[in-house]
Amino acid sequence: MSIGSEDIKTGSKILIIYYSKTGNTKKIAEAIAAGAKKVENVVVEVKNTTEIDAKEALSADGFAFGSPSYFTLMSGQLLSLFTELFPIMGKLSGRPMVAFATGVGSQTCTVENIECILKAHNPNVIQPGLAAASPVKKADIAQGIELGEKLAKAVVEAKK
Repeated sequence: MSIGSEDIKTGSKILIIYYSKTGNTKKIAEAIAAGAKKVENVVVEVKNTTEIDAKEALSADGFAFGSPSYFTLMSGQLLSLFTELFPIMGKLSGRPMVAFATGVGSQTCTVENIECILKAHNPNVIQPGLAAASPVKKADIAQGIELGEKLAKAVVEAKK
């Protein structure tokens, strides 16, 4: 799903990448997209982990990575994507990134685990990420919108 109609050549591109089994993580991904869309000259794409490859990742100026929490761990799908992106992670360094997770008690640890992977290759990780309880509530959506706007502003600033 693409959000925003600005020309990618003049604007900034943010990829919001997630895996969601029950729809909770997808709701947060969409909230982050809504917040990022508030910033001018930003194009936002929300994609499932299976829809991303290294070439597309290289085209983005910023990222949000999200997963449900499985016993403090991210989904295998997101971890597999990180493994696939490993050869290009150095090229993504400096691009703003943020982590988010949903769950029923261990989502904060999951966010921290995602952030650890991101920080290993990139000093520009926006923290704290977002840990939302399942089922997602209005307050979580509001925090997602705030985080998306913060990410988009960081992306625009990084491109200056």
